[in-house]
Amino acid sequence: MKKCTYILFFLLISASLSSQINMVSKKIFLDSLNRETTSPDFSYTRIITNYSQKSARYVVTDFYKNGRKKMTGATLDRDILKRDGEFICYYKNGAKESVIDYVNDQKSGKEINWYENQSKKSEKKNSWNPQTKKSQTLILNYWTKDKEQTVTDGNGEYEETDGFVTQKGEIKNGLKQGAWLGNDLVKNISFVDNYEKGILTSGVSIDKNNVKTSYSSLSEKQLGKKVVKLK
Repeated sequence: MKKCTYILFFLLISASLSSQINMVSKKIFLDSLNRETTSPDFSYTRIITNYSQKSARYVVTDFYKNGRKKMTGATLDRDILKRDGEFICYYKNGAKESVIDYVNDQKSGKEINWYENQSKKSEKKNSWNPQTKKSQTLILNYWTKDKEQTVTDGNGEYEETDGFVTQKGEIKNGLKQGAWLGNDLVKNISFVDNYEKGILTSGVSIDKNNVKTSYSSLSEKQLGKKVVKLK
């Protein structure tokens, strides 16, 4: 009888602890675009460890399906990811991918990136002006996959890939300078962008039908208004 009582007591304590943990934490499922999903074919899981507590910042950790960390840091909003402080991202094999500082969901401070084999890829410095709502990234050092350093102290040749867009060109005093050549695999276009101290001043893109689009600012490039058919 005493044994049954002890077992029942243990089960009640375990259930109580489990309930407390579930109240403190929240687990959600995310698709490949980091959108919340109820589909069993999810891509990642996210844990907000202090979800039920009123707090200025909440610890958030994303996991791959294999159980390894994808990302960890703090968010200002428990329901919407608003990065604040240091965020660490990892490759699927567990290797560190990046360490980036944020202020109010904007990159501000150091940024270090690594290749999957853990050789260093780049060192950057980000800044954010909350009054003007403008950001700037200085590329300080860059290494190729073959460990060749092509940007040193903010000067040299740089190549970057952001999603399906690849481009390369000159870095001067940490900023893009001169003509940058690139390709966008999603839009199926190639382009040449011209920069002056990190600001896009003009550019031309060419699509698969040989249609040329010229632009004189980043906003015009995104809208793609000025179209000329190449002969």
